[in-house]
Order: sequence, then C-alpha cells, then structure tokens
Amino acid sequence: MPPKPEPFMTIPNYEKVFSSLTKKWTDIFENDPRRVGRLLLLNEYDGETIEGDAQNELAYVFSELKTLSRKSTSKPWKSLVDAGIITALCKSAINQKHYITFAMPDMTDDGSAELSQEAMEKMRNNAPSPYVVALEVLCNAVCSCAIPPTSTERKTIDELKKHWSTIMQRVWSDPRETLEPGEGKGRVMERLVVGQIVHRVVRVDPSFLDVIMKPSDLTLAVLFRFWLYSTDEPDAISNSSLISPFLPEATVPDHWARHLATSPLPDVHALLPRILLGASRGAEKKKRTPTQQADFIVSAFASHWQRFPPRYILEEFELFASLLKATSTEWPPFARAVHRSEALWTSMAGIMQRYGAVDRNASLRGYLPEGAAVATLRMYFNVLNGPEGDEHVDTLTYSWLAGGLFDGLEEALGTIVRSARGPILLSSLFSALCNQLPKLSAKTLRKLRLELPRPRTMLSLIFLANSGSQDPAALLKLVTDGNKVLQSPYSVRDPRHPIWSITAWQLLLKLTNAARPWREICARRGCENAADGAVCPGCDIAPYCGQECLDEDIQHKFLCPWMEALMITDAIQKREAEDREEATAKLQGISISTDGEAPQSLQESVVAKEELERLSAAGELTDDKLEPLMRKVLGMQQDAQGPIAAAQNAQAGEESAVTSGSR
Repeated sequence: MPPKPEPFMTIPNYEKVFSSLTKKWTDIFENDPRRVGRLLLLNEYDGETIEGDAQNELAYVFSELKTLSRKSTSKPWKSLVDAGIITALCKSAINQKHYITFAMPDMTDDGSAELSQEAMEKMRNNAPSPYVVALEVLCNAVCSCAIPPTSTERKTIDELKKHWSTIMQRVWSDPRETLEPGEGKGRVMERLVVGQIVHRVVRVDPSFLDVIMKPSDLTLAVLFRFWLYSTDEPDAISNSSLISPFLPEATVPDHWARHLATSPLPDVHALLPRILLGASRGAEKKKRTPTQQADFIVSAFASHWQRFPPRYILEEFELFASLLKATSTEWPPFARAVHRSEALWTSMAGIMQRYGAVDRNASLRGYLPEGAAVATLRMYFNVLNGPEGDEHVDTLTYSWLAGGLFDGLEEALGTIVRSARGPILLSSLFSALCNQLPKLSAKTLRKLRLELPRPRTMLSLIFLANSGSQDPAALLKLVTDGNKVLQSPYSVRDPRHPIWSITAWQLLLKLTNAARPWREICARRGCENAADGAVCPGCDIAPYCGQECLDEDIQHKFLCPWMEALMITDAIQKREAEDREEATAKLQGISISTDGEAPQSLQESVVAKEELERLSAAGELTDDKLEPLMRKVLGMQQDAQGPIAAAQNAQAGEESAVTSGSR
C-alpha cells in the first residue's frame, strides 16, 4: 500500500477554531453590523480591517449573509441594511479579486483538519468567480422583496440601482470561470444570478428598466453572453427571457408594458448593437469578427435545440424569430450564418424527429394543438421569407437538405397533418421548393435527388387527401375535378380549406419528378443510375437500374398500388404547365384573339392576380377580398388547371400569412 501523501495544509484543533469563529461573528452580526460591511470591503488577500478581521474569514461571513438575506423583513437583516450592507455587497461585487469558498478537510484522530493537494485543486476549480458570492446575497435579498416593498426593501433596491451599471462593467470585463461548463450546477447558478436579480427588481420596481436602457449600461451584453454560454435550462431561460422583450415583435411582460407606456424602449437600431456585444468575445480578450459572432450565435441555438425539452425550445423560437427580424436590415451576418449552418437545420429536423410522434392518448378526431414539431416547420418559413432568404436560396436549401428536412418531416408527419395549420405548411413548403428549383446549383439539385423519393411521406399525404380511402380512382377524381376544390365553407386562406390537403401530395410528386425525371432515374432513393435495368413486377411502372436496386427498395411497397394514379397525375401536371405557358404567351401578344385583345377570361384572371399580390404586399388582404379574387384567379383557369395550380397561385396571399402566423 503506497504511503499517504503529505497534506497541503494542517489546521490543529479545527473544531475549536471553527467554534471560536462562529461565536465571534454571531456576536458581531448582532451588535456591530457595520463591522461586517468593513470586512466585505477588504480586497487584499493578506490584509486586515481596523478590527483585525482577515479576508480568510469572508467565506464564513458570506455563508451567514446568504442565510439572513433570505428573510428581508427580519430584524437582523434590517439592521444590516441600515448599517450599509447593500453598498458593501455592491462594492465587493465590483472590487473583489480573490476566490471566496470553503474547502472540505479530512479530520484526523487528534482533532486536526488536513487539506490534501487534491482537495485544494478541487476547491480552486469549483470556486465561484469572485463577484458571484456578493451577487448571490443580493439575489436572495431582492427575491424575498414584497410588492409593494417595505422601507428596508426599498432601500435595498435603491442602493442596487446606484451601483448596478458598475457591477455589470465588472462582470463583463472579468467573467473569470463563469463562462466555463464546470462540474455540477455551480457555473449554471453563476450564469443565472444576474438574470434572476433583473427579473425580480423589474417586477418590484419597473423603473429599473431605465437603468438598463442607459447607453453606457452593459446588462444586455452580459445577459446575452450568459445565454450564449448556457448549458442547462435555468441559465438559458433566465437570460433569454430578458433579451427577447427588447427585440421587435416579441412578447412584453405586463409589468414592463405599464412602465414602457410612459418610458418607451429605444429603437432596435440603438438596442441591437448592445445585445450583440455579448457575442463579441468570451473570456478571452480577442474580439470576434462579425461573421464569427454570427456563427457563434447560431451554434448556440443549434446546441440548445439539440438538448433542451420542447417547452424551452418554443420559448427560444421567439428569441430566434425576433433576432432574425431585428437583424434583417441592421446586421446581415446573422441571416447568412443561419442560411449556411447545417448544424442549425440538423437540430431543427431533430426536433421534429424527437417530438413529432402523435401522443397515443390523443383523440383520434379533431386537430392537435401546435407543438414543437409544427412550430419547427413554421420556423423554416420564417427564415425563407426573412432577410436575404431569396438571395441565398441555394445555400439555404442545401442546408435544409443536409440537415435532414425530409427525415424530420417523415417522422413528424402524423403530428403535422393533425395540426390545424399542418396541411397548409406542407403544401407551402413543397411549393416553395418547386419554385426554387431554377435557382439551385448542380450541387444542391444532386442533394435533392438523393433525398427523394419519399414513399412513406407520399402515402400518408395521399390518405390525408383521400380521407383514408385506398381507392386510386377516388384520388384521381380529386385531381381532375378541380372545381370542387373551391366548394368549401372555409376561406382559401383558412388552413382547414381542402385545397391544402388535396395539393400537398401533388406538390411533393411534382417536386420528386422534377428532381428525378420519371423513367429516367432509378426509383430507389439514393441511386442516380439510369432506369434501364428492371421494372417493379407489381405495378409494372416503377423503373430501376437493375435487379439489386429493385430488391433493396423496400419502401416502394407503400406506393406500388398507387403508381398508375401517380403516373396519370404526373401527366396532368405537365399538361397544366404547358397550358400556363400557352396562356402566358397569349397575354404577351404571341397569340391574340380575333379582335386584337387577349381572351376576356385571361385578362380578368391576370388583373385579379395582380390585385391579390398588391393587397398582400400592403397588408390589406382580408377574407372578404381574398375569396372573390381567388375565384377569378383560379376559376377562370380551371379547365386548364387542376387543384395543384390553384394551390400554387394561392401562395401569393398565403406565404405571408404563414410567416406572420408563426410570429
């Protein structure tokens, strides 16, 4: 057995020493509270107060202060506040240089305490940052304040307001170990203490917002940096819930709103740089470039969404959407980082995969409330219709595909289609992808080909449109009898309108056949060989490059009975495209009527569509205006167009509704 290592430090008669220390400070707290404050102002490790109190006694004193501060109306705490303890705590948070913590000694038979080298290293590694201990006492004090506050509590808040901006300057400039993951919950508590203080003080005294809104104050930068480095729900929620209300279109707490009615927030042009400052650097002194800042923010979102539960993810979606809106004109690097981040979109698809399963206890009828899966799908539209979405559509689409968009949809489809807005979201997504095809690079188009086809997804959407029927003839009737699509008690803008469930599968079929032309590419997903080797013996339609792919394509069984209907639908879609091209040519004067004008039905259709787009852009598109315009746009062309064309034309008024609904 190896010999026991020599202790780093030995304290003889430890119990007697500790008992004497306890008696000393119990008497001081009761009879001389100002002396407590003088010790808190001691910053030199080997210094002493005028009474001879040493800094190594601070750990015990702060332990007592944490206990007393939890009862802000007690007589001992009132005496301490009257003696200036709040000012002393604030100055300690500003100036303290040394770590304040207890070490865990090993007791010996003779009553001595021994501290090993290992215990000392563990103590140093887990010790809170020097400013944190004082902030924890202040946090206890303000969290126990009543509404309205007592005179002692009022004095606590007033003193805190005087020193707050200086405290934030210290926390920002010298974060020490607060930004590290750490062991256990210690660092998590360090990152949430500032947020807890702000939350409670603003509730007790909303005018504290005026302190935060001062141009020189760094609270927003500190909160945002703590959120970026958060590793658990408490520190993430404590900070993000304070950042969101300062951004556009975010929810503002009622007690904030009452104060902001008379003292409004500065505009986003003034606030956004102060928030984004939190991403400019971590514990290191070197500043990040704007691109590095944006990438770091996006990686924080991705990290949180991979680990946190749905309740918090939904709260972070609000922060994400508000930040995307705020940076649209003020800070383009954020949108660009979002577009190119495969990690972000992998986390998005992961949310749909993890939380997309329908609860087995859910009702078999009716709609499900929107949960994490549907909210995630809506975020795709927020980004697509957000800043620079159209300009960087190729980068964004590739990130979607590389992140597993179709895998996420496949897992969450049962929940999505049961949600009230599910079918409209799916139709709009597939329509957007179809419209983007001409803008995609060869690399992105190849990635799209490798992600298709999706037989399971297609079958689920077919059953949705066909009301569960397994009759292909009934499905084809929905495709050919387009006039019935508009015969609904619901507005076309209403997600319950049948146009959205009827066209979702058709748009997916159109996308699939555009990316993998019918009878040209092998029908097995992942294969890009020419389809000239084998044909499915069941449907005699699905083509393959050879027998091996035919045998391996186990998902084709889902669509095998429907292949004839899908082939006919594909032919109808191609005819619709040709008819639309012919109609466009007529309107451009290539082919005109005998009286020298375009046909009246086409004129009315185009005028109605232009009016639809104008009202949508102006935000004046109400249901009473939408319905007659849609009937003109769609009804006049119904002989040449089926429901899929109707749904794609409806995007002019619907995509903005999808995006605004998600916010």
